Amino acid sequence: MNKMACHLLEDDAYIMPDDMLPVYEFFFEEIGNENIRGQDCVKFYSEDNDGDSKAKHYLWAVYNNSTETWQPVRYESIKTNVWHGYIDTHDIWDFDNFDTDFNTDDAFALPEACNDTIEHNIHDEAVTKDLLFMDHHKNKHVDHVFNAFKAKFGKDYADIQEHAMRKNLFQKRMRLIRETNCKNLSYKLAVNHLADRTPEELKKYRGLKRRDPGDKGTHPFPYTQKTLKNVLSDLPDEYDTRSEGLVAPVQNQGDCGSCWTYGTTAAAEGALARKEGKLIRLSNQALIDCGWEFGNDGCDGGADTTAYKWMMKYGLPTIADYGTYEQVDDYCRISNISEDKLHPIRGFVDVTPNSVGALKVALYQNGPLSVSIDATDRFLSYSSGIFYDTECLSNSTSLNHEITLVGYGEQYGETFWIVKNSYGPNWGISGYMHILAKDNNCGIMTEPTYVLF
Repeated sequence: MNKMACHLLEDDAYIMPDDMLPVYEFFFEEIGNENIRGQDCVKFYSEDNDGDSKAKHYLWAVYNNSTETWQPVRYESIKTNVWHGYIDTHDIWDFDNFDTDFNTDDAFALPEACNDTIEHNIHDEAVTKDLLFMDHHKNKHVDHVFNAFKAKFGKDYADIQEHAMRKNLFQKRMRLIRETNCKNLSYKLAVNHLADRTPEELKKYRGLKRRDPGDKGTHPFPYTQKTLKNVLSDLPDEYDTRSEGLVAPVQNQGDCGSCWTYGTTAAAEGALARKEGKLIRLSNQALIDCGWEFGNDGCDGGADTTAYKWMMKYGLPTIADYGTYEQVDDYCRISNISEDKLHPIRGFVDVTPNSVGALKVALYQNGPLSVSIDATDRFLSYSSGIFYDTECLSNSTSLNHEITLVGYGEQYGETFWIVKNSYGPNWGISGYMHILAKDNNCGIMTEPTYVLF
């Protein structure tokens, strides 16, 4: 049951309500015609520049002769940071209903009272993590949350200039988190250890390089869409490879673009565990140090296919034999390990792309799987819920990060995937994410692979 409730933050001033509809007062220029969502619209354009940011605004509308008003169909706003050159916000509103006959005082009136009051202390972790009631425009709020962030993650900056720069980046991340959470979506964002990183630094956390055109699996996926139906009927509604002991603990790749080694190593560990009956920890540091022969660049990124080719030729050593993850490129020590302590793979399989059924079968029979994804800014700040980002692209050219598919579930009739990331246990749901399968969100079903021993 829906229930009206008030939230009270101790020791703070009244918080103004947010505008959920676009507010814009400048002149629009007609620039042409375009069909939007099946309607022939007139397209308008405007832009503004406040010195720190430049914004472009597009409006698609049709003229209603009966009401003598322009009826909006879509409004789009793109704001770019002038100093850093990256997109700060990109919002799109689609208008399904439009009416001029209503009382504005009643329609936009705020409730005068509510049934219950929920009190929060400004020092509660939920306040500083989920940004409940924190306003990125208020210096007091920004200082409080930034100080809590520095204390929690042990942040220490070189000088006043770097501190100011990091705080500015953190403030922009606050805005993204708060504005996203206010939309009451199926997922939430939160402050994590990446909240003060520059766009250039965040590239290290998206270390996947695109596989070469024509680079395919060494073995074909053994099912067609027709033969999948019989297999799917026997699958459970929910499945998680973690419950079968096929998944190692979450690790943190740090400032090293090594995500490509985590997805591929996890797929190899799972396949080996199915064969040997126990989970054996394999060394992704060996791939970082030694994978250069096939075109990988260590901490500067790599591809899944080239990682598999190296595994086929040399085999992965265990962490115990080769060494733990070092977060840097190091000398290759594979020649120091005897052949009987290496685990070469026979090959790898590309699962049929964009097929929920194929991915479920592959995961149930051969998982965990290595999958590629488009890691957007919202992805980086994911905290909980079922992720579905409309800004995530589903085409192969946008894939920039490698993760591990470990399970699937269902909610409200929609399939979601359970994925393991390499950003440490403080990210997401203890290092994991739930992401909706619908529309191949973020490209997660574009290039799934599993390993054969």
